[in-house]
Amino acid sequence: MIEAARGAGNLKVKAFAGAGKTSTLQLVAEHFGQRRGMYLASNREIAASAARRFPPHVGSRTMHSLAWASVSPMLRSRVSLQGEPPHELAARYGLDPLEVRTVTGKAVEIAPFEIGRMIADGRDRFCRSADAQPAAHHVVVDEKIDEAVAAQLRTYLLPYVGRLWEEGAAAHAGSSISPDVLLKLWAFSQPRIEADYILFDEAQDSDGVMLSVLGRQRHAQII
Repeated sequence: MIEAARGAGNLKVKAFAGAGKTSTLQLVAEHFGQRRGMYLASNREIAASAARRFPPHVGSRTMHSLAWASVSPMLRSRVSLQGEPPHELAARYGLDPLEVRTVTGKAVEIAPFEIGRMIADGRDRFCRSADAQPAAHHVVVDEKIDEAVAAQLRTYLLPYVGRLWEEGAAAHAGSSISPDVLLKLWAFSQPRIEADYILFDEAQDSDGVMLSVLGRQRHAQII
């Protein structure tokens, strides 16, 4: 792998758990000498462990920590605010209980709490995607709901998902936002990761928005 990395092109490595991928990335960083490197991990614990192992000229972060450090203090402060309960979100949007049909033909009611949860979850799924705007496929409907009814429900709830996203993304909004919203806003700013090469570990745990950010770092070699 070290020989392949010397070619300066992007490199994707597949290996089983415990095969020594992180240790190999450490060897690559040591081989690259004083070139500026960035090791990106899927969680803080892995990043902290790597920081103790990698050379000092290699940063060790998560995508979320890069986003957190780059956005405004006002935006960061909104992450710690109390979130809106799902039933209150549904009430604010004027959404009443919905009666839908299951795959067995039985009629069931979707309560306002569940409706609000579906909207918030749809917003967060959009934020974790590489998509430019919310879409119907971001709204997850219980598999017990009839397929045709589920499609109608996604279409019905999509405008509310978009509304919730726009409320959170507004520059001067004071409402609570999730870390997913913060990461998406950072991704939309087309950030540049200042490094000559990027070591992206445990890529299978990443999501669409992370990969979209990584794909724009054309100035750096990505492994």
